[in-house]
Amino acid sequence: MAHLLRLLRWLGVMLVALVVSVVPERAKRTGPLAPWANPGVHILSGVIESLAAGALFVFGMLRAVGVFAHGPGWVYLSNRDTLGYNDFFAVGALGYLSYLVHPFTLLLVYCYAEGIVRALEAVYHERMPGLGVIALAWRGVELLGARVRGARREALLGPPRPDEVVEPGRSPRGMLEIYSVEDRPWSDVQVVDYGGEFFQLASKDLVPRGAHHAWRYLLHRLDDNDVIRGVIVRYPAG
Repeated sequence: MAHLLRLLRWLGVMLVALVVSVVPERAKRTGPLAPWANPGVHILSGVIESLAAGALFVFGMLRAVGVFAHGPGWVYLSNRDTLGYNDFFAVGALGYLSYLVHPFTLLLVYCYAEGIVRALEAVYHERMPGLGVIALAWRGVELLGARVRGARREALLGPPRPDEVVEPGRSPRGMLEIYSVEDRPWSDVQVVDYGGEFFQLASKDLVPRGAHHAWRYLLHRLDDNDVIRGVIVRYPAG
């Protein structure tokens, strides 16, 4: 009984790991999926993908050629006065070609090659790429989510309006505070020149401000002996 439970547990772990293996790589390098990501399982996943695509390709080819031969091919042969080897060859070749240009066939060819590439990436580079089809759908959901969050953020920020600046002397925190509807592309340690003094970004948050929200930039004053690294941004005073 104990051996059966261990086997069932191992099968469950393998099943979950195989499901995780089809997810895009960036989604499983960190976060809750990271413990289930394993290069060895990705090798197996790539092999399974290639074998499944190859088997479906062969099965589909045999079926498609047979259907073509009993349909359009039979009509062609029955209307010929005489039949030769080339006539039967033409029916088989046309059936095969009609199968090759089918969208599902092209998808199988892609999956066959993708499985090989995924397995080789895991073997030689310890990378864990997922399925391309899943990656496209995943990216679409991410873009949709980003648009929804962007629309919600714009609704919170409200209409365009001038920045509001609270200088260190009037700030309860003793810092330079800038409230703006603009999401400024400042780095985490951005240095800002304000009125001839240098300030460094301490935090950036979206906070309520009046009837709407605003981006709050908190900057602390740099001392004369502080070393300034990176690009300095000039913010107009007054």
